[in-house]
Amino acid sequence: MALSFYQGVRELFPESRIVCFRPYSLRGVLPSGLIDEDWEFKKEEIQKGSSRKEWIRKLKEGKFDISVSLTASWSSALLFYQAGIGSRLGFSQSGSGILLSSSLPWRGVKANKHKSLLYRELLHLLDAKASLLDLPKTLSVKKSPEDFLVLAPGAALPLREWPYFPELIFELKRRYPEREIKVVGTHTESAWQSRLKRWNLPGVSDYIGKTSVSELINLCSKASLVIANDSGVAHLSATLSQVPTIVIFGPGNPSYIAPQGPVVMPVKPAQLACSPCEKPYCRAPYGYQQCLREIKIHDVLSAVEKALSL
Repeated sequence: MALSFYQGVRELFPESRIVCFRPYSLRGVLPSGLIDEDWEFKKEEIQKGSSRKEWIRKLKEGKFDISVSLTASWSSALLFYQAGIGSRLGFSQSGSGILLSSSLPWRGVKANKHKSLLYRELLHLLDAKASLLDLPKTLSVKKSPEDFLVLAPGAALPLREWPYFPELIFELKRRYPEREIKVVGTHTESAWQSRLKRWNLPGVSDYIGKTSVSELINLCSKASLVIANDSGVAHLSATLSQVPTIVIFGPGNPSYIAPQGPVVMPVKPAQLACSPCEKPYCRAPYGYQQCLREIKIHDVLSAVEKALSL
């Protein structure tokens, strides 16, 4: 979501040394050419103890002029404050702005604009001429050299998992028997691994927990189409792999959080008073996950047919 922000930073400071200080889980996300150094940490390393002190020491030795925190959290703002970085920019939330030298309030979905544009607003804190920067141009869709589909039935929040992915897999194999289906996800999605093993469907391969982020981006870039929940895989495939991506939305708001890419096809429920809600839990009077249950198999298949015809 912050890719256009990173692109803007490089455009504003083409000769500067730019370091990305990121958690281990985001390895391979940023395209080459945007940063000079990639510093990777594990979250427990910066929470307390000697490891945190070591990171503070390393940040101090880096002699950075500016730090930018995109997480709107106390912990990241405090880390840069303790490292003695003079210009500390970022989003303020719950009072964290006191640790920043310049900040913007984090407005989230209430800003009524796409999340990527909120991140991009931080460029104004870096340089007054940031307002003159154009948004990155939409890239053209990649023509896949291979003929397979990638499905991502999981999500970081179980609430955002469309419940009809099993039926979708069987129907896709019936309609497109010649196309291989590669099912991806994290190692935590063992239930899906058990299902795939039990079904033992010809032409359906299990890639769950078997790819790094960079390997997943590469795999998606070779696919004809990616079908995913409102999840990280949708952003990797649409924005970085630049392949047609169908994204199934329930509680998520497409106008706020949809992936940015050349061909993104949101599938969302019909009018439902509580959707989108952007909440991690469901207490709707219509029943759990009703927003996702409103999306039927034929809705997704119609999007698949349209995407494959491009």
